[in-house]
Amino acid sequence: MAAASAPVPMPGLWEHTVVYVIDEVNGSSFIADQAQSVLPSPPPYRACYSASDLADPRSFLLASNAIQCRFSGFAMANGNITAAGECKDSRYPALRVDGSGTYGANGYDFSFSGKARSGEVTVAFRGRDSGRRTGACPAAGAGR
Repeated sequence: MAAASAPVPMPGLWEHTVVYVIDEVNGSSFIADQAQSVLPSPPPYRACYSASDLADPRSFLLASNAIQCRFSGFAMANGNITAAGECKDSRYPALRVDGSGTYGANGYDFSFSGKARSGEVTVAFRGRDSGRRTGACPAAGAGR
């Protein structure tokens, strides 16, 4: 019997949500609790993707207007995702992220953990990036 083919994320309008928790700041969970209140998770966002955009699914994993990731390890097959890489945003120029999750034609769910460094501050965090296809793109077409 042949193996089932892996689902391919479908083009269209997708909604992405990234939620994270700060576990430690310079080894302190007390400081982490304080930092969490001033560094909230980003708001959900929507983006349209064409089939060519989805040819490399790394384009939407942990992606937003605020964060940029370059994955040194990435595998997406048979409904499973594993990824490791370096990210950066306006607050932290060096974030190391490792994670795994699942995906299908209409959604994905990716849990991650990592460390961020900025100057003398080191932050340990964990989170979840999830997305779902909500329908066709508006008439204006694909693109972010």
